[in-house]
Amino acid sequence: MEVRRIRADEGAALREVRLRALRLAPEAFHTTLDEASLHPEAEWHDRAARGASGAYEAMFVVDRGGGLLGGMIYTNALADPPHDAFISSMYLDEDLRGGGMADALMQAAESWARAMGSPRVELWASYGNQRARRFYERHGYVLGGVDEPWERGGGSSLYVKDLESEVRAAD
Repeated sequence: MEVRRIRADEGAALREVRLRALRLAPEAFHTTLDEASLHPEAEWHDRAARGASGAYEAMFVVDRGGGLLGGMIYTNALADPPHDAFISSMYLDEDLRGGGMADALMQAAESWARAMGSPRVELWASYGNQRARRFYERHGYVLGGVDEPWERGGGSSLYVKDLESEVRAAD
């Protein structure tokens, strides 16, 4: 099993892991299973292709082998300086949690953001997803002071990580 960048030809596998995430953890994502299920096949292939080689976006996946993905994380950066980065759609199959794979996904996304020259990374965590909130805090993310209620109920909070201060602290 490995964490790697998605390949352009993995649209079907991406659809499968994303719909599984929305089915098993609907409270963790802004998009609903019904909404994502309506996306045409071409959109999934386009997402995989952009995640594989987009200039300002990347998707990293956990490859379980045999064409099955066990997790994912999407990141993108602003094209204009300062190239702030954003993380979304993080998911890991339950049986893979606690073994370092989530850390590896986060490290892949943050390494990509650093390579893009991003000074900070932002992400949103749903109110009820305490496990994710603790995970993000463990990785150095702090609340950004913004909440976003969802029309269907619940909502999410902004988390921010300053990559520049992290680099300065390491020097």
